[in-house]
Amino acid sequence: MPDGVDKPRGLQQFGSLPTPAVVSLACLAAIVLASTLIVHEHGLHGDDVAYQLIAANPIAPHSFPYAFRIGVPWLAHGVHALGLSYTASFGLLGYLATAASGGAMYALLREFDVDLRLAVALALAFAVSPILLVASLRNGRSVDPASILVLILGCLFIVRRSKLALCITMLLGVTVRESSLFLVPLAYAVWAERPFDRRALTDVALASALPIAGYVVLRIAVSTVGEAHLPAYNGSFLQARLDELRSGIQNGGWKLQLRRLVAVFGPLWLVAPFALRDLRFARRGLILVLLCVLAMTYALDWDRIVVLLAPVIYVASAHVIQHRRRLAVATLAGLLALDVGYGIYMQVHGVRYGVDGTGPALYRVY
Repeated sequence: MPDGVDKPRGLQQFGSLPTPAVVSLACLAAIVLASTLIVHEHGLHGDDVAYQLIAANPIAPHSFPYAFRIGVPWLAHGVHALGLSYTASFGLLGYLATAASGGAMYALLREFDVDLRLAVALALAFAVSPILLVASLRNGRSVDPASILVLILGCLFIVRRSKLALCITMLLGVTVRESSLFLVPLAYAVWAERPFDRRALTDVALASALPIAGYVVLRIAVSTVGEAHLPAYNGSFLQARLDELRSGIQNGGWKLQLRRLVAVFGPLWLVAPFALRDLRFARRGLILVLLCVLAMTYALDWDRIVVLLAPVIYVASAHVIQHRRRLAVATLAGLLALDVGYGIYMQVHGVRYGVDGTGPALYRVY
């Protein structure tokens, strides 16, 4: 199995602990402990407001495009009906999605024969990485943990060529975030043996027909307001894309954007590209890079888009470092320093000035 894609092993052949479920529990403990040690946001800011409003009144028209991301808010509404506060409901869902993401990442890494200890270490580091930590500090009022979980699970099922599991993952995923459909071209890129591969095209069509139809129904059935106030969706297509890129660069300054992007994967940014030479999954995963770049012309929080590359970046990095002990130790030490350093930063400055200090939305949120 030279690339770890054509003949995935499957979890049933591991025969040793820890299982993905055990790793998920460890990730749950890690994110709960990390977020408990750090101050959380006070009140509602940014996207929090939109998701809170959807949870409070699921069937009312809400702000575009948040109104289509009903999965997490509707679940929070259901948990709230059981007696928990909205803060506790969102927080619980955020923790569970983060823990499941860690377990899924471990399972994905093991599909590529990554050493067990290295796979566990990377999964734990991912569970407390900046984007997921921030989501917990914002009391779970975010779709980021759930959307990341969808992408990792989708990659896992793509590697296994499990069409039904991929279909179900994307079908649920489109209710969380539209980026779940990134898995459609990724699946073809990984499965195809040539530019036009009839079998791969058929398999992708079978796996994606229902999720795409579900997303279309969602867009038709859900009423939204406020689309006219969003620059990314106004004017000519090309001009809107250029304007949004310009706004993204100016959003706090290009240096701030660069720091945020670097913080997403830290040392893995330097390691992962070396897998392109001999890991097919890394090369085929470049389609996900292109999709994320396109998504960056629709939103200003580029770090929250780039994190969707996590399954490709972590697999590629693990492939490079697992047989290089010193490099592996240095990489893991860098990830630990990043996670701890970011936690300290959020405690002393980030939450107070970066989250609680967020100004009002540029348009009214419904």
